[in-house]
Amino acid sequence: MKLAFLQDVYRQEGPFATLYLDTSADSEDAAKAIELRWRSARERLSQQGADKRTLDALESKIARHEARTGSRGQVLVAAGDTVVFHDELDEPPEQFADDAGVAFEQVPQLMPYLRMRRARIPHALAMVDRIGGDITVVDSSGYAGHVTVEGDDDPHHKSHAAGEGDEKHHHQRVEEQWKSNADTVAEELTRQVREHAAEVIVLGGDVEQRKLVHDRLRKGVRELVIETGASHRGRHAVDESLHREVGEAVATALRSRVEEAVSEFERARGNRAHATEGWKGTVDALLHDQVSTLLWSRDTGESGANGVLAIGSEPNQVATDETTLSALGAEWVAHVPAEEALLRAAACTRADLVLVEEGTVELDDGLGALLRFTTTPE
Repeated sequence: MKLAFLQDVYRQEGPFATLYLDTSADSEDAAKAIELRWRSARERLSQQGADKRTLDALESKIARHEARTGSRGQVLVAAGDTVVFHDELDEPPEQFADDAGVAFEQVPQLMPYLRMRRARIPHALAMVDRIGGDITVVDSSGYAGHVTVEGDDDPHHKSHAAGEGDEKHHHQRVEEQWKSNADTVAEELTRQVREHAAEVIVLGGDVEQRKLVHDRLRKGVRELVIETGASHRGRHAVDESLHREVGEAVATALRSRVEEAVSEFERARGNRAHATEGWKGTVDALLHDQVSTLLWSRDTGESGANGVLAIGSEPNQVATDETTLSALGAEWVAHVPAEEALLRAAACTRADLVLVEEGTVELDDGLGALLRFTTTPE
């Protein structure tokens, strides 16, 4: 899981108010129920020390929430007078004891969000025909953008009305136009994939034209393609079966990435220069910006400090004790929930996060890390 989309959140100055709210709208009095849940949550946040500006910012955002029928939830993070992060949840946050989960801490509480949300690998869907293509890109935050690419449509059909000599020339012109339009679509698709860091491309539409587009994608992008049998371009053609196929492709890609990360870790764990595990080794590696991939099991145990770690003013500053951070010149040091401290450091040092199910791989304390480099002892 790419965590870069959270970096802007952690760059804000805390403390942060985090709210997980049930926004289900499956009854006639849904709006009133949401209001009551929010009032209760606001009171509890106030008791934890959240100031009025922060609470008002959350309330304003909730008031603008567009209710949709069905069971769902929302996560919001505010600092000062600004909501710095929010997202829809596909189901109510039922793991919290109350109707809403709240926290007012020096770091936002985002690990429950990452565990709850459906796997969101940034991906693209491209439906192409002889003239152009419709491209939908979904980034890691779940935002979907749409781009329509239109090439030249004259000529785009082969005709047998011309004379024998002219017919051959006409067919050549049409085929060249198809190739030119494929170039245009491939260029835009490549741009969209790179801009949104898409990891999967589902390519559908006209069979021959999608082959032309596929062959024209740049190296490193072409390898991301999974073809679909869907053959009709147009947003209205993106029916339930295609949505299901896209979902399956993304889920398959996610499983593959988890398996690859686990296999790589198991190969590397015998050499401490390439991998580490447990709370101390992982925390030290994050502090020194060494972690390329953080493996996190649901059976993660508490740290040596009873589930609390020290963080400093710089986003990568995390340690088991505040003395380490003070020696590094941290402007301030706070003690926060251990899993949130690690998540902050991982996101801000460009580390990927892999959530693994219990029993998938044995990890000391449920934590492991693949290292991008090792420090050389003096």
